[in-house]
Amino acid sequence: MYVNKNLGKRLFSKGRIEWFIFIPLFFLSLFLSNDINFVHRAGGGLPEICSDKADYYIYLPATFIYGWDVHKIPPEFEKRSPGIHFDYQRNKLSTKTTCGVAILWAPFFLVTHFIAVHWDLQPDGFSSFYERMTIFPEVFYLILGLFFLRRFLSRYFSTAVSYITVILIFAGTNLYYYGIDEGLMSHVNSFFLFSLFLFLLKKFIDSKNKNYWLIVGMSFTLSLAVLIRPTNILLLTWIAFLDITSFKTFINRILLFLKPIYILTFIVAAIIVFFPQFLYWKYLTGHFFFYSYPGETFSHWNNPQILSVWFAPLNGFFLYTPLALFFIVGIIQMIWKKQANGIFIGIFFLFISYLFSSWCCWYFGGSFGYRSLVEYYALLAIPFAWFISTIPKLKNLYIRLMVVLLIFSATWYNLKLTYGQRWYTGSTWSWDDYLNYLDFAGLYNSPGTTYHYKQDFENNALEDICFQSQCYRSPTLGGVIVENYNFAMFFRRYLSTVMKIPVKQISASIWIQPGKLKKTGLIFFFNFIDWQNKSHFYRQFYVDDFIKEPNRWTKVTGSFDIPDSLDQSLRLDVGLWNIKRQNNIYYDDLSILFQ
Repeated sequence: MYVNKNLGKRLFSKGRIEWFIFIPLFFLSLFLSNDINFVHRAGGGLPEICSDKADYYIYLPATFIYGWDVHKIPPEFEKRSPGIHFDYQRNKLSTKTTCGVAILWAPFFLVTHFIAVHWDLQPDGFSSFYERMTIFPEVFYLILGLFFLRRFLSRYFSTAVSYITVILIFAGTNLYYYGIDEGLMSHVNSFFLFSLFLFLLKKFIDSKNKNYWLIVGMSFTLSLAVLIRPTNILLLTWIAFLDITSFKTFINRILLFLKPIYILTFIVAAIIVFFPQFLYWKYLTGHFFFYSYPGETFSHWNNPQILSVWFAPLNGFFLYTPLALFFIVGIIQMIWKKQANGIFIGIFFLFISYLFSSWCCWYFGGSFGYRSLVEYYALLAIPFAWFISTIPKLKNLYIRLMVVLLIFSATWYNLKLTYGQRWYTGSTWSWDDYLNYLDFAGLYNSPGTTYHYKQDFENNALEDICFQSQCYRSPTLGGVIVENYNFAMFFRRYLSTVMKIPVKQISASIWIQPGKLKKTGLIFFFNFIDWQNKSHFYRQFYVDDFIKEPNRWTKVTGSFDIPDSLDQSLRLDVGLWNIKRQNNIYYDDLSILFQ
């Protein structure tokens, strides 16, 4: 029997290896996305198109189904996100996000809508069919981003190292969460654009005959990335510094990209890409330019929360994505070995950490880990791949095995958190909340003999009614009493979920700043109630017993024992009772110790 000797070479050529890996990975990711969104989380929580995701998505049904007529759009969709507003008087729909994600998703939406119309699947843009179909574009751009990242890394590293790197970044970081579970957010879409941009840039830099169409591709990719998120303009620094080894090569790089034809191409691409956004802003405000994030700025520029961004229980980068520690090790190794890109990537990482920690909501709201860095894994893959490439060179076998074990442990940790309790709603440095978070995910067996709840009111994902203020005792936000509300609620949990043994004693404190008032009338209360909202045990402390003078932070404290007969299935509500309906009284740094 004749055997074609070249068959094996053709089947396992570089191009076909990519097909064998990325096509199965695409279908596996589709299965995982469907499982985590519609099986694992079925019957609970919010719909898939909600919150920031609804802000990005609303452009599609508004454009292709409803013609921007808010009277035709189902009114309940406005409630899915605080960033969406229907102005029925002016017949205007406002959303604070830009349309970059919607542009990427448009082909998939049109196919989805075509199917819904012709098969009578409630073609309103918001039905369960549309929600289920969102897994296709999010997985598509995730896999395509990994594909181009692998292609980019292959210009520096071996085939094995480049594949290992992209698979670990996929499974071992919160890219998995934002690609598989939250793909309608901007991050996986930006990750795809970042990876594509790096691939095109590297190919252009390395080519002897500069292909103009690579410039065209880079121009549209960069423009679309900036449209999705303005801070993505930082990609311009990659043009200037990638692979730069001396001042002379830096000058040559700048001169290369300053050619008039290249500059003109970038300008034309930007105008084309931004044109739909200009039209939307004109429709909404009468102006072609509009800042849709009023009141949201880099307000912590002089007080960046870098340590919190890196290590805090509130979405800390390294705490939730420990694999990223190896990115930093790779940066240090590259700098030590005087490798190109080591210093550049190190400085760039420090700069984006500073930049994002300066944002008014530096932890970026409801997140799984630090989501603003997800797209930058495309660049951080270089030092990570460098680190991976050094592992076989370690002479000590036990150290080599230990490093491999740590990498797989970090990956397993990420996946366990992803499928466990994903969003952290506690305080910035509340370690007991973080340990309970790990316990819930099956990563840590908490003894549960004491529990210390802390709330610094930085996190806006609070228990109940609480309003944030820039008057604070500890950076960077506090709370404020609002006269329209009788209660400011801080804590609402069942005793049985607080500790694994019965609660015997509670000690609590909160800091109050009364403004100009000498008497506030506030009551610091603890109410134990059942499922019918009937109170079974109550304790209160008068805030005015502690306040000595206006405009000064004062610590209000209280402690009491829990009766042995108290049912541990009761719910504890903790807050401030604003009996006199006062306004502008500030509070911060709540502490409740359960023993």
